[in-house]
Order: sequence, then C-alpha cells, then structure tokens
Amino acid sequence: MGRGLVGILLLVTVVPVVEDDREMPWSWTLVGPFGGEARRLAVDPRDPHRIFVGTCDGQLYLSEDGGESWRALSGFHRPGFCVSDILVDAEDSQTIYVGGWSVFAENGGGVYRSRDGGRTWALLPGTEGHAVRALAQAPSAPRVLIFGALDGVFRSEDRGESWRRISPAGDPEIRNIESVAIHPRSDQVLYVGTWHLPWKTTDGGRTWVKAGSRETGILDDSEIFSILIDERDSELIWLSACTGVYRSANGGRSWVRLTAMPSRSRRVLVLARPVGQTMVLFAGTTEGLWRTGDGGATWRLITNRKLTVQDIALHPQEPQRVLIATEEAGIWVSRDGGMTFRPSNRGFSSWVVTSLLVDREVPGRIYCGVMKGGIDGSLFISEDGGRSWRPSGRVFGSVRVILQSRREGRRLWVLTDMGLFISDDRGGSWRRGPPVPEEIRQLAEARDGEILALTASGLFRYDEAHGRWERVHSGSDLAVVHVGRTGRIWIGAEGRLLMSTDGGASWIEHELPRRLGRVHVFLEHPEDPELLFVGTSWGLYRSRNGGRDWERCAHGLPHADVTAIAVRPDEPREMSVADYRTGAVYFSSDRGETWRRIDRAVWRAWIVAFDPHDRDRVFAASTGGGIYMGMRRAHAVGRRQGV
Repeated sequence: MGRGLVGILLLVTVVPVVEDDREMPWSWTLVGPFGGEARRLAVDPRDPHRIFVGTCDGQLYLSEDGGESWRALSGFHRPGFCVSDILVDAEDSQTIYVGGWSVFAENGGGVYRSRDGGRTWALLPGTEGHAVRALAQAPSAPRVLIFGALDGVFRSEDRGESWRRISPAGDPEIRNIESVAIHPRSDQVLYVGTWHLPWKTTDGGRTWVKAGSRETGILDDSEIFSILIDERDSELIWLSACTGVYRSANGGRSWVRLTAMPSRSRRVLVLARPVGQTMVLFAGTTEGLWRTGDGGATWRLITNRKLTVQDIALHPQEPQRVLIATEEAGIWVSRDGGMTFRPSNRGFSSWVVTSLLVDREVPGRIYCGVMKGGIDGSLFISEDGGRSWRPSGRVFGSVRVILQSRREGRRLWVLTDMGLFISDDRGGSWRRGPPVPEEIRQLAEARDGEILALTASGLFRYDEAHGRWERVHSGSDLAVVHVGRTGRIWIGAEGRLLMSTDGGASWIEHELPRRLGRVHVFLEHPEDPELLFVGTSWGLYRSRNGGRDWERCAHGLPHADVTAIAVRPDEPREMSVADYRTGAVYFSSDRGETWRRIDRAVWRAWIVAFDPHDRDRVFAASTGGGIYMGMRRAHAVGRRQGV
C-alpha cells in the first residue's frame, strides 16, 4: 500500500472507466493519485512499446506507448491476488500468463491465461491452490512453461493446458520456490531459487542437485530472489539474494559473491541485463537501483536510495529504455540506458486509499491518505478537484483518519500508525500531535471543538490547554465514534451502542441485535437526530427512534459489508454507501428508503464522499486502485456542451 518525489507535483490525466450500461446514471473517472506499489513488469517480446504491470491487489495495467501512460485491464480484477510474474508468449503476443499467490491464504493462487490480449482471463486447470511465486517459458521450446510455488515446481508441455509436478512431493528443501530460470537451449535444464539456496536439474526434474551452498560460495539462508542465465554462455549464471549478488562461471558448481555494493543495499530483489552486454547488470534492491558496467567489480546507485525496486524490464529492440517497478512510487522509466530515471505513472494507481476528505470550505480541495505512502509521505492533496495531486509532506505512516475541524476549517488532524499530525494551514505545514496512551482507532471533534480519540478500551478527550489526554469513558471492543450535529457523542461497540448528551460525563446504552454483525461505521442523520444508520459486516441498518429499534435497509441494497456512509451536505435526502465485499457504491435519494447501485465493478470501493461544492459529484476510494470521481450523466453532458 510508499515514499514519492520531493517537490514534484503528481500530475494526473483523468482516465475514463469503460461502461457498457448506457442507462447507468453516473459516469466514473479515475483521478489518482497516480503511483503506488508496482509489483511486476513484462514487455511484449514483439513490441517494445507494449508493457504490462501487475500489482499485489490483483490488478493488471497495460501501456501501449512504452510506459508513458497506462490503463487498467478491467477483465483482470482479482482482489487479494498478488501478481508474482507476467509472461507474454514468445510466439503469440495475444497470449499472456499471469502467476500469483493469495495474500489471504497460504495455499491460494495459480496461473491465469488470456488469449485475446488481456480482455478475458481464465484460471488454468491444475494451478488453482498453488501459491505461484515464479513463472517461466522455455526459450528453446515455448510450449514448455514452469512455475515455482510454495509447494514445489510444476511443468506444462502444452502451454498451460495441463501440469505435472517435477519436484519431489513433500521435499523439505525443494519448496518455497521464489525464482525460476530455464536454460536458453534446453528445456530440460533449469534452476530454481528457494527461500534457502538454489537447486538445479538437468533432466527435466527427474533428479535434482543443490546448486549452491556455503561450501561453494553462497551464504547459508540466502533467499534466492532472481536467477539470470547468459544467453550466449550458459555456464555463466547470476543470482540475487537477501545476501547480495552472486556469479558462477561453471553452471552453478561454484560461486563468487560480489561485495562492491554497500552491505546495507545487498538485499537484491531482482537482476536484469541488456541482451549482448555481458558486463552490464542492473540490480533492484531495497535501497534503490544499482548499475555495474564492469561485471560487478563496481556498482553505482542511479535512483533515490529510498526506492524499493521490485522488478526491471528491458527490451532488446530498444535497449535505451529501462523500466523499474517500485514498492513506493509506481513505475519509473529511463530513456538513456538506465543512467537517469523519472516516474511515469499516468493512468496507474495502486494506492490503498485509507482516508478521503473533501474540504467543506475550499472548492476543489481534496485530501487523500494512503497505506504505507511514498518517499514524501502518505498524505496527498489536490487543489483542482482531483486533476492533479501533490504529497503534503511530513506525514508518514499508514493514514487511518483525516479530520477537518468544524470550528476552524484550516485545521486538520491526521492519524497514522506513527502518531498524530496537526496542520493549521490546510496541510501546508505539519507538527506532531500529542502522544496517546493507547492505539487510536478513530478521531472525532466534540461540539466544543476538542478532539476525541477512540481506542479499543476507551474514549479520550484532548485538553489542548494543558497538552494532555483525559479518559472520558472506559469499555471494551469499542469500534467507532461519531459526533452528531446535535453534539451527542455516539460509540459503536460489539453488540451495543453508547450515547452521551453531556460531553461524555454520562452514557446511555442501547443493545444492538446480534444479527447486525460487526460495526464499521455510524451516522446520525443531520436532518433528524432520531434517524440513525449503522454500517456493519451484514448490511446497513436504520433506527427511526434514536437507537431503540433497528431494521435493515433493503429495497435495492443487499446484505453488504458497509464500510462508509455519506450524506450530501446541501441535500441530506441523498446518501451513499460503500460495500467492501463487492466493491460497489450505492445511492439513495430518499434518506435510505430505496437504493440503487451507481458504479461499475472495476475496482474495490470502501470509502465514499460527496463533494459539498458540486451536487452532482461523488468520490469513491478503493483498496488498491486510487480514487474515482462519479458524475451524474446529465450534468456531465451539460458541462461538455457548455450548459
């Protein structure tokens, strides 16, 4: 879910989402912020301008202009599927393979194949349930595919139609496969890298030998991330590991550890080499991209050291173009053979957006908090309605909450897993907030302007005059806090709802029916204090009498996993909710009596916010694809026609 570029504006060109339903009353556009984690790259061997990038949240993007711009392939949408490898078939560019593993289950994953250039995809039989960490196609026999998974090595001789295991079942060492390399002239010879040293077979997997150890030059417990075999001299092999870069001149019988790279940068995730340039090598590390021009005798850092480089892509037809996939700042491109790099993320967004706030006073100003963040922090600001973004700076850690003061709109509070940050000038500058006694789950502002912080076991009030937190309530399993327009403080907890009308001095408890599920979000309707909404893991529930009785909101709204509820400020009858389970956005124009879905399922929405300055605009934030802007169609058409 990064660390971006100091002082660089993240320019955004809106990317329309393709919609088939002409009756859909809303149109949606990806507005960024662009960047985020890029996991794997692949260049079409027949077309150097056609490049794929995969993410660790099951999304695939395509560039057809050499990495200048990107678009999401809507046919490949697998939330929770971490892309470990992408292959464009050496003989048919319309056939693409994507291997990966599940971030939710150890035995989840597989290999998907597209035969129409990425429009449609199918999970290949025999790969389901395998946590695929590496995928390779034999250069001498393109019908042969090999994948390495946590449970071993598997081979296909019919382009993925069928698979068989070629590593010993249950072997204690040939497992946890992280990398695969196939001999350039024999599909029977391959190397696999495990979480503990490399292995080699010369007979298609019937027998295996350890291809490296302490005795032969590789440090023990070396996790082998990537393996390169020289296309001309197959005895020359390079591999990268958590202990650095190694070179063998005799097919893996002995190794030399290249130690010229600084030791703290020797966790090398990937190696790449331009075709025909034996002495040139790129090394992607957890501390930037390094380059050697003398076979590893010396190395030079050529990117920001704060970047974690996860993949490198080269093409023999255009050796001057080098692309890297980073954990914190998306895709970077070099046009001079890797001497200099610049970010190139137009249309690509894989940020896990964790908080979204539309400034209620300044039109066009939006705040976006993300998980992990970039090299310039984890808070982004747009001043033009999402057309461009810049990092706010000085806010680090995964953002949990962005709060704008009701009394003083210039003041912002941002909660991250590294603490509280406060700005008194709408994000222009920041200072550290007071330390808190417990881990904060949510923030809210009391009617008197003081800040409330909810933890799992209590509610705290910040006494700014004395610079300290005061506990105002103790409890257990506390989940959400909300302050209504009336000033009442609400706390949602496991099986109960607490309410205070006197600033937390006393509390009234309402029991919540068990059928409601886990409470995610609570709302007191601004027009009617007795009208309450609770978003839970089993749907949206409503009380018309201040919390005494509850009913599920249906009439177009399924048993959703509701993680966000929004009310339009200038027209409170209009509401919207986000369903985390399906990624859908629902809209109501009658205070929740009836609902209709207004999105297209091309991302996974879990946050929704109305624009207080535009009655026909809503924003939805996703768990791995940035922010989308929704516009009512009639209004959008009117604007284009100058109405």
